[in-house]
Amino acid sequence: MTYIQVRNEAAAAAAASDETFVRHVENIPYFPLLKVDPSNEQTVIKVAQIITSYNNDATTVNNTDIERDIQEAKVTVITGGLTNALFKVDLPCNNPTANNCNATPTFISVLVRIFGAEGLINRDEETTNFARLCNPKPNGGDKVINLVHSKLNLLGRFNNGRVETWIPNMRQAHYITDFIGSTEKHNDGALVMEVARQLARLHYGFDVKNVAIETSGDDNIEELRKQPTLWKVISSWIEELSQHLTTEKFQQHTNDDNTSIELFSFATTNSSQPAEVKDVAQHIISTLTNELAWLKERVDSHHPNAPIVFCHNDVNAANILLDTTSCDDDGRYDKDTVCIIDYEYGSINYAMYDIANFTCEHCGGNDNGIPNYELLPSDERLQKILVGYVNERNEIRGETTLSSSQKEEEIPNLKSQVKLFQMASNLYWGIWGCLQAADEVTDGTFQMDNDTMLRLEGKKDTTKWDNLRYGRNRLGRYYACKRSYLLNEK
Repeated sequence: MTYIQVRNEAAAAAAASDETFVRHVENIPYFPLLKVDPSNEQTVIKVAQIITSYNNDATTVNNTDIERDIQEAKVTVITGGLTNALFKVDLPCNNPTANNCNATPTFISVLVRIFGAEGLINRDEETTNFARLCNPKPNGGDKVINLVHSKLNLLGRFNNGRVETWIPNMRQAHYITDFIGSTEKHNDGALVMEVARQLARLHYGFDVKNVAIETSGDDNIEELRKQPTLWKVISSWIEELSQHLTTEKFQQHTNDDNTSIELFSFATTNSSQPAEVKDVAQHIISTLTNELAWLKERVDSHHPNAPIVFCHNDVNAANILLDTTSCDDDGRYDKDTVCIIDYEYGSINYAMYDIANFTCEHCGGNDNGIPNYELLPSDERLQKILVGYVNERNEIRGETTLSSSQKEEEIPNLKSQVKLFQMASNLYWGIWGCLQAADEVTDGTFQMDNDTMLRLEGKKDTTKWDNLRYGRNRLGRYYACKRSYLLNEK
């Protein structure tokens, strides 16, 4: 069954009052009528208990256990996520030998993820792909590639989120102390190299034939699996941004100094609007559309055979978990101690986009919206990353390690792709940030006052997250990279 089929069945069965209605998709329980309010801790505990209880029994939900566990459970808010609301839930464990049960008092810990970014992510595709990543099938034979951390698993999905395993003794990576390193033991790039290896395993271990795709009536699924989603996604975000910018509520949102549309023009084009521009919204959309077309043409003409695989698309420090007992103490980084999480933006894409995006994330900015581009990996570091990536890819393919000819021919080509896709990453996340801010204007949560421009320029409230400031900075980097790229072409 698919998620759509389950929702249709639930609606047809007039089961709207029964939140324990459940069916299986990808062998994972799905409760389409069970919804969680992130502001209500009790509903967070309840969904964790219902799904863990169902997994233990696999047939029914024990309401008596649910009521008891709600009283004894513990909830911890997990910070650092920009898209979802995340909670660690510790439930009393009726079976002390069960997975994830802690010491006395005995608890089982799970992660409850409540979906955000409504409309930006196809949650059916995303959850299907995540389930398949957690339970991979042999790829071209009997060999099964470990695509995700062995302890990372999907326990169940509900109406507006899902429940996953909680991996103990893990912390989020930091883009400075872990990517660059603050001690002699940790500054050799070992973590960065392990991430590159894991991306190679994801790219060449997960057969794209297993990737879930929303066909939208297109019967040629195999052809869709050869198409990178990068351009389609950015184009759809530009269209959605256009819809926001042209609403009356958006146009009328103002203070004494600026209107919302003027702020967004400054953020998206990185300049003040020309005096002759009459329709500012149209100017913004045409500018972004033209930039997208220019970048796509450059990729198509310069790298027509760029490898297309299943990509994560959002590997940043917050989406990398490190085993505190091994990474911090011993400096050991491998598939058991490093865990890449949050595959919600995962899709079929250019392989080097994942590498390029990861290098951009070395610059941070996910805390305050102000990346430090001086932290971008050097050409020497990028060369090392690509060599490690290709060696891992070759091993998965059953080929020899990187030969001298590959190093002389393939690596420069991949490096050239990375340079273009770094621009793509900045365009992608720049538009994403502006679109998130446009949502804030539409739903009335955008902070519009006499300090808004100062915040946008990074002159005020620089310790706080700001979607529009992040969008402006990523797009500003795109324009700067484009200028440099064009100068080097001459």
